[in-house]
Amino acid sequence: MATMESQQVRVAEFAVDCPVGSVGVGSATMDAGVVRRGSFTVGIDASQESIRWALTVTQPE
Repeated sequence: MATMESQQVRVAEFAVDCPVGSVGVGSATMDAGVVRRGSFTVGIDASQESIRWALTVTQPE
């Protein structure tokens, strides 16, 4: 499960299926202004500690 919070408000949450032996991909798209000015946090809750993950955040100019 991936979650994103902006100023202590959850703005996104989605699950990613990761079948054994393959790559799982998930994403969330938000409208402008959903993530408030300032910092944000992202949390990953994986089913096993050995699962590797990566994150890309893209922001329009």
